[in-house]
Amino acid sequence: MKRPLLLFVLLALVAVGIMLLRSCGDTAPQDSADAATSSQAGRAADGTGPDADAAARARAIARQREEAMHAAVSTLHRYLAALGGTDRAAADAFWAGKRPPAASGEADLRSLEKLRSLRSENGKPKPLDSETVPNALEIPIELRASLQGQPLRRYRGWYRMRRAVADGGWEITSASIAPVTR
Repeated sequence: MKRPLLLFVLLALVAVGIMLLRSCGDTAPQDSADAATSSQAGRAADGTGPDADAAARARAIARQREEAMHAAVSTLHRYLAALGGTDRAAADAFWAGKRPPAASGEADLRSLEKLRSLRSENGKPKPLDSETVPNALEIPIELRASLQGQPLRRYRGWYRMRRAVADGGWEITSASIAPVTR
């Protein structure tokens, strides 16, 4: 009686062993694929391999894009600072052609007198072209003008800017600024 029980246990162990071998054999190719993926991930993490090169290029383009937008916004802020001053020629130099169009679209900003301060808050620049690093932008803006002896004036609109061909700097091409009435 012990012999059939021993034989049954032995067969059961063999069956379990075969099932384990099959299950291990089924995952072996997956383990190889995981090892290859881990190897590629390791190369990407340590800065080698094609994925790392693509990621580095993408980061460089994103950095150039952000730098271009930052430069355009900085140019607009310098223009607004010059606009608040007394030297109109300095402000005009920020426009394409070094002077604003006859109807600049800036409401009465260019004719404000006794300006004490001009505060600006710009929105995120919107590319107007399909270039990876934009050459033309629209910058939404809100302005508050404080005039001596007058109530605070508010304006809202946008400035459009493009990269100048001659020096790569940014210049204003058009504007649409309107007074905000409450």
